[in-house]
Amino acid sequence: MQTVALSVAIVCLLAGAVYGGLMFDRPCPTNVPVKQYFEVDRYLGKWYEMQRYESVFEENFDCVQVRYTLNEDDSVQVSNSAYNLFNGSSINALGRAVLSFPDEEVVQGKLNVSFFGAPNDLSNYWVLDTDYETFSVVWNCQPRGEEQSEESFWVLSRTPTLPADTDVLFRIHYIMRRYIDRSLVRFTSQLDERFVVNVNFTIFGF
Repeated sequence: MQTVALSVAIVCLLAGAVYGGLMFDRPCPTNVPVKQYFEVDRYLGKWYEMQRYESVFEENFDCVQVRYTLNEDDSVQVSNSAYNLFNGSSINALGRAVLSFPDEEVVQGKLNVSFFGAPNDLSNYWVLDTDYETFSVVWNCQPRGEEQSEESFWVLSRTPTLPADTDVLFRIHYIMRRYIDRSLVRFTSQLDERFVVNVNFTIFGF
């Protein structure tokens, strides 16, 4: 079971995928707004995953964390780690992110993220909203034919639990009500003590 789970994750990462998400019998929505005047420097650092659409490369993984650090060429190194509470397997995947449209007068929260040196030519990480200090809502949709789409969705927090801030919760739920199928959202456990003591990750670089 452990080998299968890791193998599936590796296949997705080798393909450079940040998707592998949920399939919908509809085209990608075209009216989803993203964060304007996006500031990469403020977005750097550690984030904890709170909620997501289940995906092939994250299936059965909890304690999902991501760290963003700036590279010398102004791209961003992406380090994703996760722990499987069912079989004790861990994984840490390294990737690279760049702004999708860096030359626009108003920088949007759209990034190209890829792993294992795959081409960074796909805008596949959209920050719909963030305050940089507390939360981030991230979404991705890729067309799969004319009438289908594949979507990913994440809610991230700077802490292992979301603060009980009414403004933050309103902003997250506002987006979810408008654009996300909440019946398909999976909550991510961040508080299991087994993750703390099992820190020997299998690392896959780019």
